[in-house]
Amino acid sequence: MNILKSKKLEMNDHNYELPKTSILLKNVLRISIPAALETFLIGIIGMMDTIMVGQVGDAAISAVAIAQQPVFITLSLSIGLNAGIIAIVSRKHGEKNNLEANNYLRQTLVLGLISSIVITLLSFFLAKPFMILAGAKSDTIVGSIEYFRIVSSVLVFNYLRLIICSALRACGDTKTTLATNLSANLINIFLNYCLINGNLGFPALGIRGAAIATAIGNMFAFFISAFAVYNRKKKFLSIKITDSWKLDKEHCYQIIKISSNAFVEQLFMRIGFFISAKIVNELGTEQVAINTITQSVISLGFNITDGFSIGVSGLVGKSLGEKSEEKAFAYGRLSQICSFCLGVIIFSLSIIFRYDLAKCFSKNESTVIAAGDLLKISAFVLFPQSLQWVTTGILRGAGDTKYTARSSLISVTFIRPFFSFLLCYPLGLGLIGSWIGMLIDQVIRFYLNNRRFTSLKWTKVNIQ
Repeated sequence: MNILKSKKLEMNDHNYELPKTSILLKNVLRISIPAALETFLIGIIGMMDTIMVGQVGDAAISAVAIAQQPVFITLSLSIGLNAGIIAIVSRKHGEKNNLEANNYLRQTLVLGLISSIVITLLSFFLAKPFMILAGAKSDTIVGSIEYFRIVSSVLVFNYLRLIICSALRACGDTKTTLATNLSANLINIFLNYCLINGNLGFPALGIRGAAIATAIGNMFAFFISAFAVYNRKKKFLSIKITDSWKLDKEHCYQIIKISSNAFVEQLFMRIGFFISAKIVNELGTEQVAINTITQSVISLGFNITDGFSIGVSGLVGKSLGEKSEEKAFAYGRLSQICSFCLGVIIFSLSIIFRYDLAKCFSKNESTVIAAGDLLKISAFVLFPQSLQWVTTGILRGAGDTKYTARSSLISVTFIRPFFSFLLCYPLGLGLIGSWIGMLIDQVIRFYLNNRRFTSLKWTKVNIQ
């Protein structure tokens, strides 16, 4: 298929050949389907979490929603480290250099441990001003603070788990991460059932119960992921306590060089999301509940395309490690096509079943109708989002995190909040305005990142 070939690469070598499209597609699906299934199931379980909290009332679901963006901000540094380890380990996987890959994994885990301890302490002491800044009102402030503090108390386990899972995905081992996160999230949903509404003899703890269940699930996920890489001599990734864990200047420099850009990108994104969420939160508790329901449905589509973003990151890094820019480009383009096709399917299902999906979250009929109506507009975000996120995964897999940081700064931190506020308040569109702002953001980010993808500048990023 000519669509899988880069015109710039063809200009340099008119006769370059790719493996059969069926082989490329098989490799994409082999890695991306388990990753997409993992993120989709996590999304389903997260949705069930929201549904269970929603049964407590609109104030409860709004309190958890308000706490979510601050929770994601605390994970920004972890996501930066994850991007670094994916780019480095996938490249080492292509070079068949497992010794260096394991060394980088240990170094990243130490950096993750140090940073997570600092962020845990900051999260505990700054919880109240954080929630007030996020837009918590008198009926949501107590619940949002409690949820945030409990979930943040296990950041150490969450950071280390995310780093290990990212390294496994970089090697194409998405089946292990699927089993890890699925097991942990099943425990989370079981504990939600027990602790939110007080079933099987457990006390009804409401929001606190949801937070405790999430914290225990994250701890359990860490132990499973650690077991997956501990002393696995026949596997590409294998670490043990007796290995050298001393920080090395050269390796730390490489990790920080890539991760710092990804961290800045995530920080800009989360600040932008935080501002956009605050714009919605100021509309009131009922509007926040409606938006949370809509967002939960749309997030399922994002979770599936996230699997293809994870898959293509590993394949691109591996191909560049093998010195095959042609294959790296082909994997990127093929992943874009697959992700867009999935976006079309998810869009159709979201429109057809919008009211049925909304009914799962709330008993309030007016909330259900409003959320279903909003889905008719918000579902259009799925088209640019499915392409944008996979394209971002291509650039991250190559280690081109400096560029993705710049595009996120422009679009998420400034353009999205600007249009969301303008359309939401001065033009009086309310929640619809915030979703149009998000649509504009996704289109701009896809345009910027896809232009970078076709330029092939990402193939020139040097990773030692």
